Amino acid sequence: MGILNTTPDSFYDQGKFAGLDKAQRRAVEMAFEGADIIDIGGEKAGPGPRVSVEEELSRVIPVIEAVANSIGLPLSVDTFKPEVARQAVECGAEIVNSIGGFEDVEMRRVAADTGAAIVIMHIKGRPRVANPRPRYEDVVGEVEAFLRERAAECMADGIDGRRIIIDPGPGFGKTTRQDVELLSNLHRLAALPFPLLLAVSRKKFIGDVLGEAVDSRLEGSLAMAAWGVLQGARMVRTHDVKATRRVVDMTEATRHPELVEPKT
Repeated sequence: MGILNTTPDSFYDQGKFAGLDKAQRRAVEMAFEGADIIDIGGEKAGPGPRVSVEEELSRVIPVIEAVANSIGLPLSVDTFKPEVARQAVECGAEIVNSIGGFEDVEMRRVAADTGAAIVIMHIKGRPRVANPRPRYEDVVGEVEAFLRERAAECMADGIDGRRIIIDPGPGFGKTTRQDVELLSNLHRLAALPFPLLLAVSRKKFIGDVLGEAVDSRLEGSLAMAAWGVLQGARMVRTHDVKATRRVVDMTEATRHPELVEPKT
């Protein structure tokens, strides 16, 4: 899952792909680099200025419309606003990826009405609000329980369980130690009856472990991608599509050598 931020203040690319032409070129590039899905977002996940529904729509809808007609890959919209989710799906997005964890009943209604697939992400706290001292008695168990319970709520509200993806939400209401503990037990979450998305690209906990700024976290992100695949993750969300695609392909090749077909 290639990340395409159309915001002027995203934590990694800092607006490099904001604007229709730049975003469309990046989407085409990611398709050539090996992306299977493009995840388009118009509001950064971290704290910062509020983005209105109208502004977010103006950032993502033209891009979704253009990309849906040009590259032939499934598109995801990264939003926690129901109206943005609804219009994005109507314009061609097939997945709603929400950092709000689908707590919002209206978000669940949008998914049920449109038939979109969803990514349920664990978050402790509220979207875009810093939570520097989150407390858990058992971070792995609590995240697992949250994902089970929220998936059940979503299915009760009419969302097809076969269209649910889960994300443990590293970096969202978790300290670095909690992130690492959670990811070291990723196999427990991969055993749940929903595909597991690993979304750790360039995140703060990688910087904390390695002592590196965001632009020097590629190796750490790739290490986590390989670990995630070995632990059972079915999807990897990344800023660095080409490198991640190669790491994932080699990791899968070592897991399933009988399926290897040399390209040269």
